[in-house]
Amino acid sequence: MMAHKTTSLAAVLLLACAALSASAQNEVDAIRFSSYLPGGTARSWALGGAIGAVGADPGSASTNPAGLGLYNTSEFSFTPQFEVNNANSTYYGTAASDVDNRFSFNNLSLVLSSPYAHGGNWRSGTFGVSFDRQASYHWEEQANGFGVPSTILQKFVNEATGTAPGNLSTDFPFTSNLAYQTYGINPLDTVARTYSPAIPFGSGTNQSQHISSSGRLNTTSFFYAANYLDKVYIGATLGLVGLRYERHTTHTEEMPDPANDLKGLSYKENLLTTGSGVDLKVGILARAGSHLRLGLAFHSPKWLQMSDAYNYTMTTNFRTPDANGNTSYAQNSPDGSFNYRLRTPWGLLASAAYVVGQHGLVTVDYGYTDFRQARLNRSSSVVSDYDFSTENQAVQADFRGTHSLRAGTEWRSGPWYFRGGWGIWPDGYKDSDPRHGTSYMRFTAGVGFRTQHVSIDLTGAYGTRDTNYFQYDQSLVQATAERLTDTRGMVTVAFRP
Repeated sequence: MMAHKTTSLAAVLLLACAALSASAQNEVDAIRFSSYLPGGTARSWALGGAIGAVGADPGSASTNPAGLGLYNTSEFSFTPQFEVNNANSTYYGTAASDVDNRFSFNNLSLVLSSPYAHGGNWRSGTFGVSFDRQASYHWEEQANGFGVPSTILQKFVNEATGTAPGNLSTDFPFTSNLAYQTYGINPLDTVARTYSPAIPFGSGTNQSQHISSSGRLNTTSFFYAANYLDKVYIGATLGLVGLRYERHTTHTEEMPDPANDLKGLSYKENLLTTGSGVDLKVGILARAGSHLRLGLAFHSPKWLQMSDAYNYTMTTNFRTPDANGNTSYAQNSPDGSFNYRLRTPWGLLASAAYVVGQHGLVTVDYGYTDFRQARLNRSSSVVSDYDFSTENQAVQADFRGTHSLRAGTEWRSGPWYFRGGWGIWPDGYKDSDPRHGTSYMRFTAGVGFRTQHVSIDLTGAYGTRDTNYFQYDQSLVQATAERLTDTRGMVTVAFRP
């Protein structure tokens, strides 16, 4: 093995130049933070999220704010929930699974209804604030493969080829330089600047990858809605968006062949993404006769200021000790950070509800989102010439427009309400993309009890989807197939004067 290298100080000085090759800020993160669902209360969830034309529920703030104009009294409500998220993977024919669970608040709302003077066409106005959790990133994912004819070291070889060993610390301080410093890759031809992996590509390795992620995307919406002649309702929200995503990935490889000196390696990635921004929603809702309500809403993009913080670690273990008796080597990257902006796609929502007097209702929501509209941009607060053209071209090439559908029903028996719902949200990747998965499908059911001043709603929800992802370069390794399921239970308690 060659003499041990140390990380050059230039890696720190040129950290900003290397940031884009190591951190997030790519099409995968664009679709992750652009994929969120309507939140709301236990009632709106029990209806499958199809609350757009139903109204009189805090869930209207994330679907069609015009529905808030149907309130005829003020209300305060809160919705705690408990979620259990399961990830079942298959990698080179080997199955693995992991689970995560947590308690959180899904919604917290204050609705203030104010009737206008009698005799006017505008009957009432409704304003207030609603905190809504629209995405949860709490997952534990495990994937195992045995006899895998690939190695992550080949990725680092391909990346380092053409770069002199002395320049790896400045050009690739988070990736191939770590492999070089720990003897995972070694110079093959210093003139041609080529390298070889310490594990020959194509030999059978035992691989394991564990991903631990957490965080959420939530919106605090300030809303106003108005009632015109009890026939037409209009509404709008201004949302303050908060985002936090933390991910720890550990990729390990073991070489069972004793003839290979490298016994095993571990490559760890730590990423923290935070963001804040704003969005807007406007909507209209109208009664078409005594039983039918029709609604239409426009959801603006979320304009987000984003910040990434990250670091990486590489560890290798050899069978033969070096001159100092060492068999294990470890190298840490510098601490990296990068600021940028993300604009998520806009969306349209069309809704219809058929109301059977005081007995019940049936409701349907249709939504359209084009994930190709997502855009990454340089931060407005940092001077940079990088324009994200490569990443935005990937967004255009890999994503598509999607049509979502959700439906629900509610029936009343005295003070009791019984609900059921269903929803489907297609995958944002194109069918031709190897990462394309199945649609996310959710089934819901709930029960509620309502008096004049207090209501309690209980809901259970089950969602499932299949996804594919690559642990490293997709030209070197098969996709890891996952089935993700989430199970939630929530309760909403509401108080009215």
